[in-house]
Amino acid sequence: MRIAALVLTAALGIAVPATAGEASGVEIVEYGLYTADVTGQLRDSNGIISNVIENLCHIATTTTVPMRGVLHFGFRYRVDGPVPGDTVPLTLAVRFPATVQPNPSVQPLTVHERNATLAVGTLSYTGYSFDQAWELVPGTWTLAVRQGGRTLAEKSFTVVDEPAPSGTPSGPSSCFKVSSL
Repeated sequence: MRIAALVLTAALGIAVPATAGEASGVEIVEYGLYTADVTGQLRDSNGIISNVIENLCHIATTTTVPMRGVLHFGFRYRVDGPVPGDTVPLTLAVRFPATVQPNPSVQPLTVHERNATLAVGTLSYTGYSFDQAWELVPGTWTLAVRQGGRTLAEKSFTVVDEPAPSGTPSGPSSCFKVSSL
């Protein structure tokens, strides 16, 4: 599929040619709850913190997320496109279940977006973890990978005020090294 220069528009079921610098799609390869080593943090002007992580480990395949720190939720994905290795600009978005205001000096948010550039054919991760008190909001959180006006992948998670599931994956390890997010 990476070799073909076609975009499969899932909603309409039609094929559209992809151009250089454009992703033809994103495949979610794993989702759920993760642990990770946080090696750094970057705060944007809205007050949202992006964690720099390593050693991301998948511990449960679920869309139900306990509302507590340390745990990360999200998905691993692969970017597809016409030329393996070409970089494509993407937008990683988080839609909150309610309006949040991480920084009192800026407007409240319902969606937070950040830009990323990824190589076609590589695996990456987008996710969220609760690092601040204002983030502890139960309800449906939606993570998306977009390009231009197109949503290439999207997964919704229900955050609940319940204990986390016991946390070791069954079967072989599903950890992988992440250089930065």
